[in-house]
Parts: sequence; structure tokens; C-alpha cells
Amino acid sequence: MATTVKTTGTRRIRAEANSPVSPQQRLRVWTRRLTIVNTVMVLAVLFLLCVVSEEWWISAALGYLPRAPYLIPSLFLIPLCLVCQRSFTWANVLCTIVVLGPVMGLCAPLERDPPPDNDSRVLTVVSCNAQNGASDLHRALREIEALHPDVVALQETKWGIDMLDEFFVDWESIHVGEYWVGSRFPLRLVGELNPEAFERSSGLMVEVEAPQGTFLLANVHLNTARHGLSELQWHSPLTGAGVDDFEWHQWRRQLEAEETVALLASRATRPQLLLGDFNAPTTSSLFAGVWNGYRSAFDTTAFGYGYTAPCNTSRFWPSNTPWLRIDHILCDSTWNVHACGIGESDGSDHRLIWAQVSLKAEPADRTAQ
Repeated sequence: MATTVKTTGTRRIRAEANSPVSPQQRLRVWTRRLTIVNTVMVLAVLFLLCVVSEEWWISAALGYLPRAPYLIPSLFLIPLCLVCQRSFTWANVLCTIVVLGPVMGLCAPLERDPPPDNDSRVLTVVSCNAQNGASDLHRALREIEALHPDVVALQETKWGIDMLDEFFVDWESIHVGEYWVGSRFPLRLVGELNPEAFERSSGLMVEVEAPQGTFLLANVHLNTARHGLSELQWHSPLTGAGVDDFEWHQWRRQLEAEETVALLASRATRPQLLLGDFNAPTTSSLFAGVWNGYRSAFDTTAFGYGYTAPCNTSRFWPSNTPWLRIDHILCDSTWNVHACGIGESDGSDHRLIWAQVSLKAEPADRTAQ
């Protein structure tokens, strides 16, 4: 009797082993596997972008590519899990949250500066890379005009100066090289910022005599990572092609930023505002390591991503859908930031950035610092 039972059990096991796997079972297995792969990928991307950042050439390159596509696997797997593998749904939901949050650079400030005691002390400042008028400068200027700004800082303005003069006919303005600064208030040229890293001007500093107090404004344009990225090839991780050139360019970008900060510090006799195209997101280790002495107006007050560039890509990406926040308004500790936002038009390859700020107290001469 025992032998019969043993034989029957063995046959049953063999029959089950040889029976074909159903499509539903295969789907469940592959759903589990893909969920595990997706989770590992998202955690790896999070580590590379937010921890390693520009300290390694691969993560540095990833930092300047669109990040929204990392959502695609999770958005595909969530409904699939709900149908055939519900216990794995939570993992893909968590991956979606991680991508929408830190990976894509979501800004959600928990504390804000106090509101102004007097609205008349609030200044509206605007910055935009004008792309030398290559897109639609008139459209960009109309958007700036709608904000009723007090001070405007533009980069890449070697062409289109006549249009600027017409738009800001009653303003004071200073134009040096690619930099243009206009203001409702008196302006005085302090000088250019000339670091040695790229043998180019990285900014222009002016003094603004506003009723709220005199302050220094730096119109900044740092070198882009794009020139280094263009040296890389699809096979660079395997062959190393272009890696040395990219790393050399990154080192020079770091040096340019450090030298620019040093030049700003040497002239910090009054409250400072920094506006411009920094060509690095605030999540970048290069940006965070160099500009940590200043506050980002967007990070201080705004909710969202605040992407400013590129706006006019012609291939592989929808037009006027930027994926990087590389234009910033930075301030030192003498300022309160009350609001900050990003433009909507593609009058340039960069969207504008604006902020409403006020001095915390009557500005004092800081020469002693």
C-alpha cells in the first residue's frame, strides 16, 4: 500500500512538472522580475544624480539629460501589477514618487521668509538668457513687461540692443559684452567678472540705487556642460572615448565658478543679488559646493520643478518643454524672498526667472567684512 501511494505521488509531481505554464503565470513572473529591475534602476539613478552627481563623469552626464523618462517603467508596471500581481504595486508606486520627487528635482520648501512689512519695499527682479535674439526676443520682452519688473538682467544680448532700448526707453541701462542690465533706478557700473578658467567674462556687476537701499547686482553667465558632453559618444562607457576631454571641461567649469565666487566676495561691500544663467541645477554637486553661501530664490519660496532650459529643442523632445533648472536668482543673507517663478514662453531657448525680494533692514556698508 505504501509503495502504491509513493508511486502515485511521484507520478503526480512529474505530471505537474511537465505540465505547461499558463500565460497568466508567465505574466506574473515577468511582472515581478520587471518590478525588481525597475526598483533597482530608480534607486541607482537616485544615488547617481543626488549623491554622486558631478563627481563622476557618467552621473554628471546623466544630470543634464531629461529625467521624466524614468517614470515610464513604473507607469507601465502599476496597472500591470494591479491586474496580475497586486502585492508588487506598492514598489512601483514608490518608484514613481521617487522619480517625481528628488530625481526630477521637485522643490517643496517647508519654511518661507516672513512677508514684507511694507509692499513698497519689495523689488521685482527678472533674469533671462536672450539667446542673442535667435528665437523671438519680442515675445520674451512682452512676458518680462507683464511682470512689471524693477530690475532686469539679460545674458547673450550681443544682438537685439535696439529692441531693448525701445522696450525700456525710460530706464537706465548698462550693456557690456553679452550682458545687459536695465533698471527703473540709477545704475553704476562696478566692473566685469573675469575668471581665468575659460578666458571669458562670467558676469557683470552693477550698483543699483533703489529707494529701498543701494545694492550690488551681478548678471552671471557661466560656461555650459554641453561643450564637454559633445565630446562623449554612445560607446564612451566601454571605450572611454571623450571622457578625458569631458572631465577637463568639468574641472574648468568648477574653477570658473570658484573664481567667480571669489571675485564677488572681493566686492561684497553691499547687499548682493545674483541673477543669470548658471548652467547647473541646484541639485548639482558643482553648484551646491560653490554657491552654498547664497540662497536660491526658487528653492526658498516656489513649489514645482522650475525648469528653464532648453525650450527650443528640435529633435527627440517636445518644443517648449524644458527639463533643467539652470537659471537662478541667488541672494545673500541680507534679503528676504517673497515669491519666485518661471516664465512660460519660448521667446528664447531659456525661460525667464523672476523673484520678489526685499532687504531685511536698512543696508549697511559691509566693507569691514
